[in-house]
Amino acid sequence: MDFRRIPPVGPPEIYSAAPCSGRRTEVFMPTVSNVSSFRKVTPGMLASQRLAMSNDIPDHGKSEVAIALKRAAQPMGLTSTAYHVLDILLGLSKPEDWKGTNRPVVAISNEKLASYVGRSERTVIRAIKQLVEARILAYRDSSTGRRWVHRNDTGDITYAYGLDFTPARVRYREIKRLADEWQAELNAEREARRAVTKLSRAIIDIIEATTDLDLSDFHDRMMSIMACGKGAQEKMVLLQDLYDLLIEALTEGQKQAHNVDNYQYTTGEHDTNVTQLFNTNSQDSCLNNRTSAHADEINTQPDDAYGAEIAPEREQAAGQCGKISRNTGRKGQREADFTRSAALDAVSISLLESACTTVQSDFGLSLKSWAELLSAAEVIRLGIGLSQSAYSEACGRLGRQAAAAILAVVAEKALRDPERISSPGGYFRACCDRAAEGKLALARSLFGLAAG
Repeated sequence: MDFRRIPPVGPPEIYSAAPCSGRRTEVFMPTVSNVSSFRKVTPGMLASQRLAMSNDIPDHGKSEVAIALKRAAQPMGLTSTAYHVLDILLGLSKPEDWKGTNRPVVAISNEKLASYVGRSERTVIRAIKQLVEARILAYRDSSTGRRWVHRNDTGDITYAYGLDFTPARVRYREIKRLADEWQAELNAEREARRAVTKLSRAIIDIIEATTDLDLSDFHDRMMSIMACGKGAQEKMVLLQDLYDLLIEALTEGQKQAHNVDNYQYTTGEHDTNVTQLFNTNSQDSCLNNRTSAHADEINTQPDDAYGAEIAPEREQAAGQCGKISRNTGRKGQREADFTRSAALDAVSISLLESACTTVQSDFGLSLKSWAELLSAAEVIRLGIGLSQSAYSEACGRLGRQAAAAILAVVAEKALRDPERISSPGGYFRACCDRAAEGKLALARSLFGLAAG
């Protein structure tokens, strides 16, 4: 009888131990008879052997397990050589060996595997040991250490010695969950980095656009957060809190300015255009100047005086109404600049400057700050033939900064490709409509223009 045909898997062996108390205890240990004696057995190797002896093998095909293994290679700590060896072993295994309760075994010598990988045999041996201790492979050694697979006439494996993928099949759900969790962490890290970039640009833009408040402290705090050695997610939380505090400070400043304007309106302070009437003539002089010949004029004087006294009040009210409209206009303008700037997500003035090079060179403009962009908007508007009413409507809907940024992008595209944009005014209105609906990807257009 050829004992080599018997799969090297057997029942647990019983080991006896005699502790110091003198009592005899029995310890059940899993068999490692399919591991050659020249190998130094480690706990990871024992765990792989137990999985390889499992009779409950899930029915997962080669493609499913291979995809899960490659996705989970990094969280499992596989080196580049181990990943390369794993890829070659998966390619050498046959898909029919992964069906049902079969045990896929790959028989390839270390020498040939080293030639495939381009590494030394000792490096390949260490890589295989790492895959075994990661519970992906299991050793199925022969007595001589050689590896081969015997198949019957139908192609099924009758007995095999080599590297067994049964642990990977048994752990498929665990490996897939590990890969999904790692991918979720990568996605969260990527989104956190994007949020850090977006929040930092938004804070800088608000600070540069605000001239009536001192927000230098927020800039210093933002720079300290960006320079700290924390991760992207922690930076995102800190910057989000700082952004909320900045918006609160900006809102509080607007409320204080509004309260000052209301106080000036109710008290009449700083009304230099109002003419106040003072009666500088004494009562005696008025009586001395009266004569009987002017009796009719004296009788009608109270009505004229009443009309003279009420006229300045009307003039004062008109002046204060004009002041209210101006103050309201300033407050509405600030709110439009900061509360309606959703179209400026991920857009900075430096990005606008690097993207709109043709506008700056053809019109002789500079776009190094938001103030320069707002002042250059009138020149750009006239350059593309946009009406004042259309641009004013866009400023009211989106805010001055967003409208000026869209105007610069439309002008840049029209100057670069005049045949493509035959009507820049209509293109500007369409972009503003999309921005109002939250569908305008202005940052993507700017990045495209900068790259082009």
